[in-house]
Amino acid sequence: MTLGPKRTNLFLIELVFNLFIFALCAAVCVGLLLHARRLSQESERLTQAVCLAQSAAESLRAGQALPDAPEGYEISPLLTPSEGLVDARIQVLWAGEAVYTLDCSWPDDGGTDWSALTFETGEVTAP
Repeated sequence: MTLGPKRTNLFLIELVFNLFIFALCAAVCVGLLLHARRLSQESERLTQAVCLAQSAAESLRAGQALPDAPEGYEISPLLTPSEGLVDARIQVLWAGEAVYTLDCSWPDDGGTDWSALTFETGEVTAP
């Protein structure tokens, strides 16, 4: 009695099945790694945008020019002086897409001519 061919066929089927399971697990792991990388990049952009918006608000409050933005980023402020206050909406864009918007106000001490500060932006909309 010989059981050689049946055992060989069973072994090959088991081997193919194991390779299929391995390929499926590898595909899931690659998908998770890509998702983690995308989350990391988004977090890095948001952190940079928050820092830029804060620096821009501090510079505008002091009546200075906007800080230089790193490559790919753009700072878009909208200043509205009213009733002794200056309302500011500072939007930080990355590759033309809004990443962060900071709304802030400070007292208008009369020391800065806000109309002299002009920026090439239209109305800023929230992301």
